[in-house]
Amino acid sequence: MFHLLKAQDGKLEEAENKELFLDLNIDQIIEKICDGWGEDVKALYFSMPLDLETQEYRRSIFTEIREKALLTAFVEFLERMRMRSTCLERMEKVEAKEQRQTWFLRGAACYVEALEGLKAALSKQELISKGLLGLRETLTAQTKEAGYSAFFEETMRLSKELFGFRVLLTYEKDRFLVTEGTGKGTYDAYLKEQFPKTEALFKSPFLSDFDLSDLETEILHLFEKNHKEFFTHLKSYEKQWNDYAREVILALPPEISFYVAYFRFLEKMRANGFTFCTPKISKGSFSVLGLYDLALAIHNMESDREVISNDAEYEEGERFFVLTGPNQGGKTTFARSLGQLVYFTKMGLDVPAAEATLPYYKELLTHFSVEESSDTGRGKLMDELERLKPMMEKTKEEAFVVINELFTTAANYDACIMGKRVLEYFIGQGFQGIYVTHLSELSKACDGVVSLRAMVDENMTQTYRIARSEAKELAGAITQVEKYGLTYLQIKERFS
Repeated sequence: MFHLLKAQDGKLEEAENKELFLDLNIDQIIEKICDGWGEDVKALYFSMPLDLETQEYRRSIFTEIREKALLTAFVEFLERMRMRSTCLERMEKVEAKEQRQTWFLRGAACYVEALEGLKAALSKQELISKGLLGLRETLTAQTKEAGYSAFFEETMRLSKELFGFRVLLTYEKDRFLVTEGTGKGTYDAYLKEQFPKTEALFKSPFLSDFDLSDLETEILHLFEKNHKEFFTHLKSYEKQWNDYAREVILALPPEISFYVAYFRFLEKMRANGFTFCTPKISKGSFSVLGLYDLALAIHNMESDREVISNDAEYEEGERFFVLTGPNQGGKTTFARSLGQLVYFTKMGLDVPAAEATLPYYKELLTHFSVEESSDTGRGKLMDELERLKPMMEKTKEEAFVVINELFTTAANYDACIMGKRVLEYFIGQGFQGIYVTHLSELSKACDGVVSLRAMVDENMTQTYRIARSEAKELAGAITQVEKYGLTYLQIKERFS
C-alpha cells in the first residue's frame, strides 16, 4: 500500500529509546505541533524513520508542498474527509431511515470531492518528489477502478437532487401549511437575508442529528411522498455502494496531517520571529548556525522573552563536544537543541536553525541525569548505569549521543574515570555527540573531544553563549565566590 511517510511494510515503529523525547523536551514540542490534530497524528511524531531513504523521501515531500503552494489542496482534502467522518457519525445516531440514507450520501459526496479535488490539484503540478508522484498515481488509479465512474456519477446526481429540495412554510390562522417550494441557495442564506437580526433556528430534517420535531417530520414525509423515486434510488444506492471507501484513501488523512500540522506550527513560530531551515545531508560534515532550543522558544514566546541561538561545528577528526561552564549558563539547553536538530532532521522536516549541514544519523541516543528513585532501591548512580548499559552493549551504527551530567553522585576521581571510558567507547564506535559535565578534566579525555564552554561576561553574568574554550571550572568558581563576597578573607572581615 502507498504511504506518504514511506514506512516499511506500512508500519511505523516507535523509537527504541523512548526517554529521548523527555530528555530533549521533544514531547512538549509535539504537544504544540499536534494541538487539535488528534492522537493518531501525534503518534506519528513518536516514530522515527529507520533509514536515510525514508528521511529524504519525507523531506522532498515537505519541500515540494511548500514550494508549489500545495498546502491549500491538502487542507481542503483533510476538511472534506473530516466532514465525511462527521456524516458517518451522525448517520449512526439518527433513527429515520431517510435521514440515515441522506447522511450516507453526503458522506460519499465528501469522499469523492476530497479524492477528485486533491487529484486535480496534483495533476496541475510538475512534481519531482517520489512521494507526491506516488500519491498522484494512487489517486488516478483509484478513479480508474472498475465501477468508480458509475459511483461518482450517481453520487453527484443524487446529491444535486437532494440539495435542490425546497420547502415552503406558510403560517396562517395559528397553523403551518407545509408545501414544496422553489428557490435557489440555502435556507441559512435565505433566513439571514430576511431576518438579519434573528438567529436562524430552522434546520433541514436531513441535517438533524437528533430526534425530529413535528415540523421536521412533516417536511420529511412531504419529500418522501413527492419524491418516491429518489428515496427508492437512495435506498439501493446505499446498499450497492456500502463499501465505496478504499483503505488507501482512508489512510491518507493522518499522514497528510503530519505535514500540514508542522506547516501550521512553522507559520506561527516564524510569525513570532523564529527561523527554520531545510537541513543538508553531507557525509562527514557537521555545522549549524543560529541553533536554538525549540521547546524553550515555545515557552519564551508566550512570555515574550528572548531566546539565544548558538553555532556549532565539528572540524576534521572531531567527534564529541564536552561542554563545561557555570550552572544555569545554558549548557543543558544547548545540548537539547543539538538533539532536537538531529530529531527533526531524521523526521524529514525543517529544523530550528538558520543553516544546518549534518551527516545521516541512524540513531539518536540520550542519557540525562535522573533523580534517585525509591522504587528501584539502587541509588542514583546505579540507575544511571542501568540506563547506560544497553546504550553501550548493543551494536549501533551512525548514532548521535546527548549525555547530560552523568555520575554526579560519584567522587570526582571515579566520575572522571567512568566519564572518560564512556567517551572513549562512543568515539571508538564512530559516534558523534555532546557530553555536558561539571568535570573540566573530561574536556581533554581523549582524541576527538572538543572543549566547549558556557560563556559569561566581564561581570560573570551568564550570556547563554556557547563557544570553543578551555574548561576553567576552578577559575570560574573562584570568581563567583569573590563576586558574592564569600572568600575566607571576605567572610572573616565581615564577622570581625
